Amino acid sequence: MSVFAVYESSTGNVVGAVKAIGATAPTAATLVGDALPVRLSLKSGEVAVLSLAGRELAVHEADDQPEVFVKPLAYGVTRLPSQPPKPALAKLAELPAPAFDNAGLLVTVPEKTSQDTAVFALVSEGQDTLPIAGTITKDADHVSIPVTVSPGAHAVLLLVAGRVGRLDEVGK
Repeated sequence: MSVFAVYESSTGNVVGAVKAIGATAPTAATLVGDALPVRLSLKSGEVAVLSLAGRELAVHEADDQPEVFVKPLAYGVTRLPSQPPKPALAKLAELPAPAFDNAGLLVTVPEKTSQDTAVFALVSEGQDTLPIAGTITKDADHVSIPVTVSPGAHAVLLLVAGRVGRLDEVGK
């Protein structure tokens, strides 16, 4: 039996997983189609639907880890130091909630980074999904990624390399 983890390719964050018996590694498009919908119920009672484009996704055949089906955002596809050519699923470190600042989406990590760190986010704006990307530069602990949104509640899917993904309601 194989576990196929679907992950966002710039950050390595897992966004879903499937189990298959006797299957060869499928493509992301085979598993999710053109896009993977991500839903969040907002406090207002509305349901925000974010659309994670299939072109942003990749698939990794992983060892069986049952928790990846329950909390996929807690895992990432990383390269093990002991086995550089072979990626593996790894449990990720926690990530604080994002916030909007005057410039856009403010993303912070608990400590300064030792290397440039990829950030990818989806932000709801009405019925639209705004994909944004940035980098927390080496020796920094935050980045503000430019994005313009209306006042109110927005669904935000935040993926930071090496950190647990978050799906939050964020007010502006």
